[in-house]
Amino acid sequence: MKNALNRTSGRRGAILSMELVLILPIFLLLIFSIVEFSMLMAAHSRVASAATSGARLMSIGGAGSEEVHDKVTWLLGPALAKNCQIIVEPAEHAGALGRVSVKVPMKNASPDLLWITGFSLAQRTIESEAPMVMERSASIDRKQTL
Repeated sequence: MKNALNRTSGRRGAILSMELVLILPIFLLLIFSIVEFSMLMAAHSRVASAATSGARLMSIGGAGSEEVHDKVTWLLGPALAKNCQIIVEPAEHAGALGRVSVKVPMKNASPDLLWITGFSLAQRTIESEAPMVMERSASIDRKQTL
């Protein structure tokens, strides 16, 4: 009787450990996916906000390209600003369209947790572009102050 009880409990333990072996990779993949996606979405929000703020500074404040570039870099922070591309295209006159484009490597935003599945962050970027109608132009404001 005792021998039969030990056999069934041993089988139950083997079945539970086999279930764990089969389910654990799927569970870890799900957790890693949620973490990586959350970090990328937060970074995308930050990049879009920085581009919009830079375009607003250029449009309303009449800031030049250097000042907008510095402001966007500051808003991104040191981690996201590393190896990023910021393109500032001011308009020639008020009423024209100016834009700020920002490209940040995804590796700056999140660790590459899913590389083993074939979804790698290498050579991928988070991009945001913020066009805005210029209310003031940096060249117009400089002429007026002279």
